[in-house]
Order: sequence, then C-alpha cells, then structure tokens
Amino acid sequence: MKLAHAIVLSAALACLAVSLPAAAYDISDAPTSAEERKSLSVTANDVVLIKAAIGAVAVVQFTGFDADTASYRWRYRPAKSAQITSGKGQVRESYDRKPKADGGYEVTPKADHDTTVRAGEVNLEWSYGSATNGWLYYHPSRATIEILSPSDFDRDL
Repeated sequence: MKLAHAIVLSAALACLAVSLPAAAYDISDAPTSAEERKSLSVTANDVVLIKAAIGAVAVVQFTGFDADTASYRWRYRPAKSAQITSGKGQVRESYDRKPKADGGYEVTPKADHDTTVRAGEVNLEWSYGSATNGWLYYHPSRATIEILSPSDFDRDL
C-alpha cells in the first residue's frame, strides 16, 4: 500500500471511531454470578453520586415521585478532561396483571414500563418503593454510590 493511501485510510478510520456512539455502562449488571447486587433507597431531592469503575462520574437527583413513577435530573462526566453533559429523565414501573387460576397474577410490563436511570453513559436499575421513595440497584465492582446533600448536585465532577 502506498503511503498516501495509508494516510487517507488512517484518517478515515479515525473519523469513524469518533462518530460511533459510546456504549452504555450498566452498573446494575452482574459482572459475575457470585457478586451480590446492592440496593439504595432514594427520596425526592436526594443527590446520588455515582463513580463508575470505568472512570466516569455522574450525579442524579430525584426531583419527584408519583404513583409508580420518578423524575430525575442528571450530570455526567466520562473522564476528568471531558466536558460535563446533563439532562432529565423519568422512570416508571407499569405492568398488566392478569389473574391466574391459582389466585396469583401473571405480570407483564406495559409499553411505557422503563426502569433504567440514564445519566450519560451510566445506566442503573430503579424500582418503585412508595409515593415518596424508590430503590436503585448496583454492583460494587462496577461503581461506588453515595447520597449527597441536595446542594451538591452542582458541585464539580
């Protein structure tokens, strides 16, 4: 291959790598079947600091709870030298329940069921607790999590 072709090919590959979307990093996924998943109760205005094992940092603040739903806002930095991004989201537990002959229920998620908290590239699972709280789930080998005061949402990541 000629040098000019190698340079053009190298430049094309570099552009391709930049244009690919980043993969989500799910801290609720089990890295091994032996590791126990942890849970954390969160209420409105709680700020959760997430330090992912990949070096990314995020803060998530729950802004409200309703029946089976929570709203949140987030800030995310994939690496110390990277720019902070932010956004808002909502999670919802929504099921169809059909009675079974044995007295139990067959439960299937509805189309609006979405229990994934997304903060940039970091994802974690949420579940409904009550009208004032919910639960977050994570694996300690994938991230450390702590609750901060509400004023810490805007702190430096």
